[in-house]
Amino acid sequence: MKKAIMGIVLSATLLSATAGATVYAADIDQKDTTGEVGFKAPDTGALTLVEAADLDFGMHEISATDQNYTTESDTFSKVQDLRGTEAGWALQVSEAGQFKNNTHELTNAQITLVSPTIDTSSTAVAHEKAGVVLKTTNEAAVIMDAQTGEGNGLAIEDFAKGAASLSVPGATVKVAGQYTTTLNWVLTDGVANN
Repeated sequence: MKKAIMGIVLSATLLSATAGATVYAADIDQKDTTGEVGFKAPDTGALTLVEAADLDFGMHEISATDQNYTTESDTFSKVQDLRGTEAGWALQVSEAGQFKNNTHELTNAQITLVSPTIDTSSTAVAHEKAGVVLKTTNEAAVIMDAQTGEGNGLAIEDFAKGAASLSVPGATVKVAGQYTTTLNWVLTDGVANN
């Protein structure tokens, strides 16, 4: 009986000692593979002006002194570049004429794009232009651009409350009512000259 128990204990000990040992197989062959992905520009809309900013300067009491009114709400201009070329682009804006209502023009009023910023949610590298004064002669001014090697993705220019101003001389006749002007936004392919 002692021999049988001793044999069982010895067998169990040997079995547990060999069960924990790891056996490694020799490498017989090895192959390297590749992962692949490709991209192409969309068939349409590869370079797009997604949104253009409206500028709301609010409603104010008529004044006989020079006044400077600022925008009263946040607004955005958005450019999406999916061309995959890094060729750059420029966003220009012009004012088609002076602010007008049905019967009068707001003579010598002037819009200044004081302090737009590139929104932190932008995925593209772009540059805002601050202090841009719009001329009422429909002359275009660059307001945001991307240089060569930049601009891929979505660029968002944020015109936060107060980022644009409208100066109106006190001498300008102001008839009660709503005045409007047209802002023309144009997106051009390639790097801006100014």
